[in-house]
Amino acid sequence: MSSTLPNGMIPYPTPGSSLTSHRGTYVIGKLIGDGQYGSVYECMGPFDQPYALKMLRPANKPYHVVREEWALEMKRLESFRHPNIVYIHDAFEDNYLFYLALEQCDTSLRALLEMGPLSPPLMVEVTRQLLLTLQYLHDAGLVHSDLHAGNVLLSQVDRWPVLKLTDFGVAHQLNGQNWFRPRVANPKILTPELVVAGYTTRQSDLYQLGLLLYQMHTGRSAMEGASQSTDVTEFIREGTPRALAEALGTPFSPVISKLLRRREGYRYQSAREVWEDLRKCVWW
Repeated sequence: MSSTLPNGMIPYPTPGSSLTSHRGTYVIGKLIGDGQYGSVYECMGPFDQPYALKMLRPANKPYHVVREEWALEMKRLESFRHPNIVYIHDAFEDNYLFYLALEQCDTSLRALLEMGPLSPPLMVEVTRQLLLTLQYLHDAGLVHSDLHAGNVLLSQVDRWPVLKLTDFGVAHQLNGQNWFRPRVANPKILTPELVVAGYTTRQSDLYQLGLLLYQMHTGRSAMEGASQSTDVTEFIREGTPRALAEALGTPFSPVISKLLRRREGYRYQSAREVWEDLRKCVWW
């Protein structure tokens, strides 16, 4: 790695271009995901193995900050090995940009929801695997903080899905505390305690799960109608998401509405508790 930083704009990879790691060459394919903090490309890696290649977006941040974020996400993905967490195969820098080579999945929950709400059996199975993953993370003191449909990947959707949680860029290690103040937050999935007091807890992940469960159940966002950030915070302060969940009147309504309570102390206290109630909503 050169110690001299670039003076001009750094070009992003384009389809057909190649990147080099100490493990081999990655040939870039189409862009399959794009956000404020990262872009994801299909790519063909060493031994003609397909990967999902995540590039961290500089987003006008200093070079050393982006490098620290890349190193931290790499460390988390390497440390938290779980069947429902996306697997990292490689991490490297190329032309002052930082990359993570991740296992490639078939689709995302976001793409699946574009076709409408999930069937109850599929919704319950996706939620079960999410709860299993969150309990693993929370037991290890990690809060994901960015739980939305784009960060939930799926494989084997033509049979019984296997879920993979991804994007640990804003996750936080609690280190013995019960809360922390995040540096960044997704404005579309803000939680009440973050809006009111500026902190996040394990229960914040469960609130975001409630938003996601509402979307899986209805095909709509609980934040529908809140177009600006000020509207979103007002929705949350007024408890609109919980009210919408209660108004559904389905067997799943009590679980979703409890996940969406404004005070984290009145929500479920663990993913295990959520599953104990959710499993009562289905016939086995």
